[in-house]
Amino acid sequence: MMRHSNPAVISRNHRVEEALEAAVNQGDYSVLERLLNVLSQPYAHSPEQEEYTTLPEPSDRPYRTFCGT
Repeated sequence: MMRHSNPAVISRNHRVEEALEAAVNQGDYSVLERLLNVLSQPYAHSPEQEEYTTLPEPSDRPYRTFCGT
């Protein structure tokens, strides 16, 4: 019941930023494609999603986000 009610993965800012940086700065869209693939089935609870369930590394700087991100 919990797996149907709670997604295994959600879109986290550090993953979105990682995908955008790879696409824009390196022309590598594979990171974005993997992220979109995982997010297309958020309730799947699959092994492919595991790396996307981790929190970002701790930082001394406060994280800033803006509307629309």
